[in-house]
Amino acid sequence: MKRLLSALLLAALLLPSCRPLSDDPSGTTSPADTDPVTQGQSASPITTSPADPEPITHYELTLTEVMPDNKHLIMGHDRDWVEIYSREDETVSLDGYFLTDDPEKPYEMSLTGMSIEPGQYLVIELGEDAPFRLSSLGESVYLTHKGQTVSVVTFPEPQDGESYSASGRCLYPTPGFRDDAEGYLAYLDSRPLPPLAITEVISSNRTHLPQSGQCFDLVEITNLSSGPISLAGYTLTDKRKEPSRYDFPDITLAAGQSYVVFCSGALSLGENHASFKISSTGESVWLYKEGVLVDVLVVPGDVKSDESFGLDGKRPSYFSDPTPGEKNGSGYMMLIERPVASAPSGVYAEPVQVSQSGQGEIYYTLDGSRPTTASERYDGPITVQGVTTLRAICFADGRESSPASFTYAVGVEHELPILTVSIPQDSLTGSQGVLTHIKESYEHEAVLTLIEGGEEQFSLPFGFRLHGNDSRKGDKQNFQLRFRSEYGASKLNYPVFANREFTEYNSLLLKGGSEDFPTAMLRDELATSLVDGTTALYAQAMKPVVLYLGGEYWGVYYLRERYSDDYVASHLNVSAESVDLLYSYGGVQSGEDDDYRALLSYVASHDMSTKEGFDYLTQKVDILSLMDWYICRSYMGDKDLANIRYFRSDEGDGKWRWCYFDLDWSFWIDDDRPLTSIVKGADR
Repeated sequence: MKRLLSALLLAALLLPSCRPLSDDPSGTTSPADTDPVTQGQSASPITTSPADPEPITHYELTLTEVMPDNKHLIMGHDRDWVEIYSREDETVSLDGYFLTDDPEKPYEMSLTGMSIEPGQYLVIELGEDAPFRLSSLGESVYLTHKGQTVSVVTFPEPQDGESYSASGRCLYPTPGFRDDAEGYLAYLDSRPLPPLAITEVISSNRTHLPQSGQCFDLVEITNLSSGPISLAGYTLTDKRKEPSRYDFPDITLAAGQSYVVFCSGALSLGENHASFKISSTGESVWLYKEGVLVDVLVVPGDVKSDESFGLDGKRPSYFSDPTPGEKNGSGYMMLIERPVASAPSGVYAEPVQVSQSGQGEIYYTLDGSRPTTASERYDGPITVQGVTTLRAICFADGRESSPASFTYAVGVEHELPILTVSIPQDSLTGSQGVLTHIKESYEHEAVLTLIEGGEEQFSLPFGFRLHGNDSRKGDKQNFQLRFRSEYGASKLNYPVFANREFTEYNSLLLKGGSEDFPTAMLRDELATSLVDGTTALYAQAMKPVVLYLGGEYWGVYYLRERYSDDYVASHLNVSAESVDLLYSYGGVQSGEDDDYRALLSYVASHDMSTKEGFDYLTQKVDILSLMDWYICRSYMGDKDLANIRYFRSDEGDGKWRWCYFDLDWSFWIDDDRPLTSIVKGADR
């Protein structure tokens, strides 16, 4: 009996690897672009020898921000920098990638040795050793791979130390974070401050610290370190090209102690008086040590008289009650709040009149696109009908808020929850539209909203893209929902599925029947539901919804979990970094395949019917999971055997476990030899 069981286990274990794991030393056979859940499907449903997965040309990496004229010590220095963002689910090595400002020199600056964590940003400084610097007159910077351009940002002549993305000037310089108000705050809170910093400036002073009956502009510096600092060699200026307009006296500040410089324009008034004044219309104040820039504070032109601007913790803030020479109190930042709508999101029987309120001017869109100051300007109530998402921003004092979204389902009735994907038509059917292409994986920003019980349950921007392989060719495609920081939220926080305890998701799927769409449209969901929670297999939870895509009815879909390192981390209660997730013939979706290769090598070179061999196998494999995969796949008759996911985590018991998914061919293939076919496949 053990010999038979060992043979069956061995056959099933070897099935995903009956061909070479990879003959591509670059490792570019990962499924990052297509996420081939339907890998191996063909027009003939009885095929048992699916083709190898199609290799990708490069990872999904994007130049998201460049700083060509770093005047404000962004990142604590004044060098140019370039930011790259990764959409991948795994750590990406940048070996073979390059940066350049000349398309004729695609191999100018090698990024070999660098890597980007999943869904994160990497900031690269262009220091003294860099082969190029970004032009202060404006130019383009390129990310290349194998001589081909992967991403490019073109910027004009910078005016005031601003950064740029492919879509133009960034709202804020946010190296390592997304470009919006929340990302800016996160950057500020993460940045290191110098030991000696400019902590407060009064640019229009009528009452604070009078000197011989007069009040002057003033600059406060503070020792933020834990030990004493000598001011010898430090200088202060309001002109970057003249760093020594004021020389500090040779005194020592204790930890936490401040020193105030009066910007009176008259050195004769004392050693704590500078030869310059601070413009009330706004300018920068620079702190140097022996000619090396230490700190800079950009003082805006809207600081009120007798108020100050400085640091509240690490955040540049306004202070209604200045405290020159003493510890700063609580300040406030001039961040613009999102606009507010008069009618909440939800289901309405009749067209809705929506009024908006907020600071400054309001700009809005109704097609799902992200609003900008080039969008329609709000000047009165908006009539909303059909299934529509209203997106809006406030713009005031040269700053804009993050977008607010309000979704209205007017004149529709459904018993199922309503899921809306608000996305511009061009992003669906344009030259780079999601629905236009079969092989390419275009992803565009959209707004995802769930309405259940007539009320909005969640609404957030996300990345929308096709999902699968052969199913892309059908009339009712499947989609991936990718929650990324570049859109505003790196995770969806909501209890999507009733039979799951966790509530955070990096990504989800929308499945509309796949290859089962012309027939039952629910074979996969039925087969999956039969094993979920009743076997040792891992399955994708589901939630049926009615989908409205771009405002149009798109039919009944199933909101599903997506197999990823995040899925495994949630189900095993481990970190995503500890997960090895493989697919099909041993392709790596996340992590590494070293442990699985070693397991295959052992199985191929040992007698698995012996106690020693069998015991080793049970230490490396969750036997019940593998047996259940074999039994359930055979019982339901699905011969699309390349559709496999299997995973492990070295934070747990390290055993390999099997997923059960993509059962579109279950319960319809007339073949009574599933066991024989599998064993023969393993013997090839």
